[in-house]
Amino acid sequence: GEVSYTGPMSDVMLTMDDEGIESSSAKRRKTGGDALCDHAREVDVGITEYVSNAVGFSGIIKQRYSDFVVNEINTDCVVIHLTDTNSADEDNKPAIQYDLLTAADRQKLEELAKDDSSSNSVEIKVSEDKAVRTRLHLLIRKDFPLLESSTAATDGDQKVILVQRRKSPQQRYGRGWWPSGRGDFTHFVLYKENKDTVDTVGLLAKLLNVKASSFTYAGNKDRRAVTVQRMSVYRVMADKLSQLNRSLMNMRVGNFSYQKEPLRLGQLWGNRFSIVLRNVVGDHECIDRSLQLVKDVGFINYFGMQRFGTHSVPTYEVGKALLHSNWVAAIDIILSPKANESADVGLARQLWAENKDAKKTLEKMPKRCTLERQLLKGLQKHGIRDACNALNFIPRNSRIMYVHSYQSLLWNMVVSRRIQTYGLNPVVGDLVIKTDSPTIDPVKKKVEKEAEVELLTEETVNSHTIHDIVMPLPGFDVKFPGYEAASWYKEILAADNLTLQMLNHRVKDYALSGTYRRMVMKPVEMTWNVLSYDDKTIPLVVTDLDRLEGKSHAVLVEGGKLTAVCVCFSLPSSSYATMALREVTKTDTSSAYQTKLNETE
Repeated sequence: GEVSYTGPMSDVMLTMDDEGIESSSAKRRKTGGDALCDHAREVDVGITEYVSNAVGFSGIIKQRYSDFVVNEINTDCVVIHLTDTNSADEDNKPAIQYDLLTAADRQKLEELAKDDSSSNSVEIKVSEDKAVRTRLHLLIRKDFPLLESSTAATDGDQKVILVQRRKSPQQRYGRGWWPSGRGDFTHFVLYKENKDTVDTVGLLAKLLNVKASSFTYAGNKDRRAVTVQRMSVYRVMADKLSQLNRSLMNMRVGNFSYQKEPLRLGQLWGNRFSIVLRNVVGDHECIDRSLQLVKDVGFINYFGMQRFGTHSVPTYEVGKALLHSNWVAAIDIILSPKANESADVGLARQLWAENKDAKKTLEKMPKRCTLERQLLKGLQKHGIRDACNALNFIPRNSRIMYVHSYQSLLWNMVVSRRIQTYGLNPVVGDLVIKTDSPTIDPVKKKVEKEAEVELLTEETVNSHTIHDIVMPLPGFDVKFPGYEAASWYKEILAADNLTLQMLNHRVKDYALSGTYRRMVMKPVEMTWNVLSYDDKTIPLVVTDLDRLEGKSHAVLVEGGKLTAVCVCFSLPSSSYATMALREVTKTDTSSAYQTKLNETE
């Protein structure tokens, strides 16, 4: 169980200067930030306060992407693991003879699979033996998921297998190909390393020749990490998915099952984190004291840097443009040149900036840039004059993330002001979830969207702790605290030429009704251990793939010259592990700052 902190929160609060509240734009001007800069610091997104004034210990977060392992936790509070990559569909099928294809035929098929032209085909001469042809069809389907094969006859009645690219998943089977009585959705576990969730879905969709919208999942996972999550896809056979494992790089799929319903966004409790802090400086007593304080007292539940576009898109600026219905500005921000991107991506972005030619930009935009390419396809169809519908080519989950990002920025800034003004004890006028609200689970301790709140009064304020306090994510249908918090929100919005009423956007996808979020969060089932090592390249956390491949823990060196700390804990969805680590290390978690630590190590 968790240890409760019973002393006054003011004893562990770090006192900060009362700078007042500023708009997102003003804050960036003050710090010298650029709206399109990819190197935002924590202060730029309202992250300024700490729960504790205890001295932390220094360490590098994500020196290697394998130092950050995330396993999804489902709604039953079960941690998801990849444990099996085989498919039950493959049982009782004839054995595959890999020598049926000659080297020359295999090379032709490989070239065809890479060719986007669906008019090309390959003919393979075969015998009259139907069993041999069946095994060859099976081999082609297994090794080349993008191709389909059929038996045909030449003018001389010579049997051949005709192979061409598939145009759609239904083409092979017709409308009635899916087995009756089987659930329409294949659920599976996705393991990925150092990959974005949206880009990963785009790749799987391309390999299976289905639309990306056929896939659903509970939530996005970190890009620079090893992550494990559930996914579902509409009417794709498990063995077809399993076959992809032969060619996937730094990815695996497995644990297949057929279900009647798809996985839906938000259908999870949270995530289990296993994180390594490397190059740690601090004695064991200091390390234990800092971590124990976070375990007992918690951390400020800020939205972390990932929420605000640490990849390539400054999401809060796009969100602000969408709330203004300035569709063209939103498009330009998404497609504008970004710092530190590869040359081919930069060339495509520069082409858009100079010519606004969607067709030419799409030709230059690398296929790995899934979101940008979808937007450019929308612009090709609708043109810049119908920019709103062009934006709809971006998957809905990605589009609404932009406005949610701006909403999160407001929350961070107002929470910092609340702590600067009133400290870390409950005060009259704070909001708490009603004790009889059906939308909060006492075991899972998770606040749902429809939670009912009430104001603390003189009579009730002493019966609550800071862990009970929630702050509203602003919207047109939320209740605000009884003190001046509503005016703080309005102040920031006004500086960005927005109002609370404008959050009730006429485009439904961009309308923000609002919800509530705990101000201080305590990690669940938190443990840690201190490690010594010499080789920076050796992974210090065993992943699900390591276990599948029979790999054991790294060999640690007793008395090694380098020190690391491995921390494990669980958090509800939308709480950020980096914010818990920030409380421990008292350092900026932005990629720019962490990169500097790497460089000076």
